[in-house]
Amino acid sequence: MKDIDNLSENFQLACKGKVRDIYSLESDKLLIFTSDRISAFDFTFEDHIEGKGAILTEMSKFWFHKTTHIIENHLCTTDLNLSQYLEERCMVVKKTKVLPIEAIVRGYITGSAWKEYSKNNSINDEIINKVYKKNDRLDIPIFTPSTKAMDGEKDVNIDISKMREIIGGELTDKIVKVSLDLYSFAYEYARKKGVIIADTKFEFGLDSNDKLILIDEIFTPDCSRFWLFDHDSQKINHDAFDKQFFRDYLIENEWKNEQINIPEKIKKEIMFKYRTASKLILE
Repeated sequence: MKDIDNLSENFQLACKGKVRDIYSLESDKLLIFTSDRISAFDFTFEDHIEGKGAILTEMSKFWFHKTTHIIENHLCTTDLNLSQYLEERCMVVKKTKVLPIEAIVRGYITGSAWKEYSKNNSINDEIINKVYKKNDRLDIPIFTPSTKAMDGEKDVNIDISKMREIIGGELTDKIVKVSLDLYSFAYEYARKKGVIIADTKFEFGLDSNDKLILIDEIFTPDCSRFWLFDHDSQKINHDAFDKQFFRDYLIENEWKNEQINIPEKIKKEIMFKYRTASKLILE
């Protein structure tokens, strides 16, 4: 595509992630282009979901602005006079030293947490001394970190003591507190909009002054599990409208960890779910 070619012609590609391409901009800034690629189970598909990158960028910008009272983030306001296509998918951000941790917060017992709990009565190898049913709300949100894997590799769940070994005790304590504060704030905000954020993940970096800041993306369908909440009935629809739909499709079709052409009806359903999340939360 011509717009993407223009990025490569005008900026130096510094890093290509699962979904985001990162370009060098200035000595202390980067340009992040959020593509329409989709990843699942730490695998990136070459087939694109048209419009996905724009939704992820819009939602991330919204939440970055909403949460500055909790922690500073990497978003800058530099205007690059890009095309509309690129403006919808690009963010100018501060350059940071990325910490090798996925900061995961769970408010409900679902997904991989439910699988572990139902088998071992634990989450991240920590024993849970209460009986829960699938998709129950936890008494209090819990922090369950993992390593941050490179593309093609697998994230590994770790406990907080291991996290301390990797990045140190002081940073660990800050990240745990900030992550829980972010989740609690966004949970209440989204619930009023008819959305339950069941779980989510964050990434953090250190700026040039070694200050902890929030990076990457925040509360999007790619990094969070969203459920519909009906205020009148006080009931939750656990049919997630996020990337879980695509993961379920892969499991049901016994996907073999290889590139596939994603059927058009699956692409349309993914985009319907992503647009639903965006519309409910942002409007």
